[in-house]
Amino acid sequence: MRLRSLASSTLALTLIVAGPAAASATGLGSGPPDKEQAAATGELTLLATTDVHGHVLNWDYFANAPYPDGEELGMSRASTLIKDVKEAKGEDSVLLVDNGDTIQGTPLTYYYAQQERITETGDTHPMAKTFNHVGYDAQVVGNHEFNYGLDLLAKYKEQVDFPVLGANVINDDDDQPHLDPYTLVKKNVSGQEITIGVLGVTTPGSRIWDKNKLSGKVHFDDPVETAKKYVPEMKDAGADIVVVLSHSGKDPEGQTWDPSKLQENVSTSVAKVPGVDVLVAGHTHQDEPSQVVSREDGTKALITQPNYWARSVSEVDLPINLEDMGIDWGSAEPEVIPLATQGDVAEDPEIKDLIDSQHKKTVDYVNTKIGSVTETMSAETSYYEDTAILDFISKVQSETVETALADTEYKDVPVISQASPFSRTAKFPAGDITIRDVAGLYVFDNTLGGVEVNGSQLRDYLEFSARYFKQTEEGADFDPVDGTNAIDEGLDRPIPDYNYDALSGIDYDINVSKPVGERIENLTDKEGNTVGDDDTFILAINNYRQSGGGDYPVGDLKEVYNEQVEVRQSLIDWVKDNEVVDPTEFYDENWQVVTTTQDPGDDDEASSEAAAENEADAQAEAEGTSDGGNADGADGTDSANGDDTAAANDGANSTVDDDATVDDDATVDADATVDADDGTTSANGSDSDSGTDNAKGSDSSNSSGNANAGGDLPRTGAELGTSIGIAAAIIALGAGLVWFARRRRI
Repeated sequence: MRLRSLASSTLALTLIVAGPAAASATGLGSGPPDKEQAAATGELTLLATTDVHGHVLNWDYFANAPYPDGEELGMSRASTLIKDVKEAKGEDSVLLVDNGDTIQGTPLTYYYAQQERITETGDTHPMAKTFNHVGYDAQVVGNHEFNYGLDLLAKYKEQVDFPVLGANVINDDDDQPHLDPYTLVKKNVSGQEITIGVLGVTTPGSRIWDKNKLSGKVHFDDPVETAKKYVPEMKDAGADIVVVLSHSGKDPEGQTWDPSKLQENVSTSVAKVPGVDVLVAGHTHQDEPSQVVSREDGTKALITQPNYWARSVSEVDLPINLEDMGIDWGSAEPEVIPLATQGDVAEDPEIKDLIDSQHKKTVDYVNTKIGSVTETMSAETSYYEDTAILDFISKVQSETVETALADTEYKDVPVISQASPFSRTAKFPAGDITIRDVAGLYVFDNTLGGVEVNGSQLRDYLEFSARYFKQTEEGADFDPVDGTNAIDEGLDRPIPDYNYDALSGIDYDINVSKPVGERIENLTDKEGNTVGDDDTFILAINNYRQSGGGDYPVGDLKEVYNEQVEVRQSLIDWVKDNEVVDPTEFYDENWQVVTTTQDPGDDDEASSEAAAENEADAQAEAEGTSDGGNADGADGTDSANGDDTAAANDGANSTVDDDATVDDDATVDADATVDADDGTTSANGSDSDSGTDNAKGSDSSNSSGNANAGGDLPRTGAELGTSIGIAAAIIALGAGLVWFARRRRI
């Protein structure tokens, strides 16, 4: 509420001080007085959320604690803000909508989708309870609504008091919409009834990411073509204004809309469809409250994208012409106010009461002890170096696939595995390990598959993954902070952590001094043999990646295993069965990031140590200068977080707001200077022409350098006197040049 008051006060002060000029500049009062009086307007308020991902309370189930001060979130806080607006504006003049990705994302929603599945127990989904209480008018499905199958989505749809939309989700059997395409909502503006047509479209990417659950059941039409079909129909049905809920990001820069490609992010193109007044965007976990797009005929549409995980609610105050009940764009640009859930915002006690038992059951579940760990295993550096915790994921995946194929024709084919750094904060602490420790490492609801891959395809896969790294000067120290999350040229955004894959079961170097497509070197099998193009492997792979998630080249890979085993649950079960997690039994440093070509078998320890040192320096600098805020990225991922600078949530990683996740992908410049001669790069950036690098960064032209040296120093009195004389002459010359320069300026 303070944000709204501040915005209103600022606008009022501007008009008072600047007078008519300011009013004209903002578009307010720009018409002749008689027209201003003739075209009476009222106000309709739109409130929107997106990508809530099961965040009901301000509670981090992975940390077993509330989110920190300044990072609060959740629907219990959003509800308080929404209630305030409805009370101030009048509930009949407020339209409340959600833009999808609602029923997946936290242990709370996972528990009631998988552990005590609502389709079997009949219990009401915690998000259904929450959204019904807050009083939503409509919701569109996001891609994560399909994660648990169509039956769970159908059950959730039965439990909510509002329509769940999806105009471009089409049944395979009858070619009809699987969900309601749109709804007509009646509201009141200045005592007059207004009809709002709300259309829902979602990203077609679900056909790839949840192919195993959707193939043969539903398919997806292009969102833009779908909007072109239904907007006129809604108008004919009596819609005074049209709001589109588009679970899709804005069109990436440089992208040309092509309906044949079923592109993932096309919200800008949807907003440009004639007749669209307001579009709520989402999916990409970006906080972009307001953008006005213009069409060729001069008409306009507003795009608003609230912050994800109920970090904000978009409030859009729309001026309605009371004569035709349309939006009066000529009177004023709509005001978009992001209502943030951080800071002094109370949690709605009624929501806390509504889901209290479900919340407590989830907390008990995630804090269940399932085993122990011999030493702390952290994911902090997994985005640039091989770690034991990533190898743990691959060990379980490989074992699962090997066991399943033991009595098949593939029993003697080597099994390798992929794993991605979903989180930079996940860790297995030494001692007891709980379900939440494992869930915090593997935050997505992926299932495990197995595909056949030859050596040529394997190299293509690794080269694609290596796009994640920015190109570095040959021989330079690799800086993990500034050298990762390279820009995806196709999407015009950083590649999130979750779209980088590390593979186990083979050995390889990633030479980031080489251009994309030429980076994988010393690719060998576990016996040390160079991998040939026709060599065959089985790749244990999650369903997101197997289906082409992240655009990996997997379309031609033959599936040999798919028992719908959930990866996260298989990790939990492995710990339960084995009781002790000992990284010495499975940790294998089989890949490394380098900046020079290595001799086969060279571990390039110096490059790894240099990367770690640069990371530590960058973190120290950030901690020393930070004001405590978080950057957010694209998933990211919490980054992933999230998003991460992209996210990525979805998540998505993402400039991390949390992610990054984001999410997760905060970037800090950490400069490292390296002398590139003919020697070996050291851990701190020094080189030696013919021998060993020293520990402090000096160069040596013969064998080894002095660890405390800073260069050759004069050793005799004569040498010292000569050096002082030369220095004095240089100082005098400098002073003369300064005097001369000043005289020239005079």
